[in-house]
Amino acid sequence: MQEKSTFNHGADIVNSAIRFTNAWFKQSKTITEELSDFFILPGGKVMDKQVIIARLKGIFGQSDEYVGGRYDIIDTDYELLDGGKGMGFVEGVAGFRAVLKKESKIVSGPFKLYFALQNGRWKIVNIEFPGFSY
Repeated sequence: MQEKSTFNHGADIVNSAIRFTNAWFKQSKTITEELSDFFILPGGKVMDKQVIIARLKGIFGQSDEYVGGRYDIIDTDYELLDGGKGMGFVEGVAGFRAVLKKESKIVSGPFKLYFALQNGRWKIVNIEFPGFSY
C-alpha cells in the first residue's frame, strides 16, 4: 500500500505568495526568504538570486514607501514531479500607492509568481508583479 502525503502543497505555495506580497508592500528585506537561488525567465534564461535582490532594492529605492497594499489571489496550481521536485504558480491582482516626497502614484495590475519545489520547500523562480521588471 502506498502512503499518501498529508503535506498541503497548495497551501504552502499560497502562504509563500502571501509572505512575498506582504514583504513587497513593506519593502522588507525578508522578501528574499521566498526567492530561489536562481530564476528561470522566458527563453530559458537563468538569473542568480543576487541579481533579483539588486533589482528589488532598486525598485524599492524609487519610492519612500508603499501605502495601502492590497491583493487578491485568483488561482493557484502545482504539479509534483519525480525526484521530490515540482512546479507551481499563484496568480491574482495587486495594487498599492507608491509615495515619493509626498507625491504618489497608483501601481496595480495582475501578478503571477512561479514556484519550484526544491529540497522540500517551494521557492519563487519567476516574478510577474506590478512595478517589477527584469
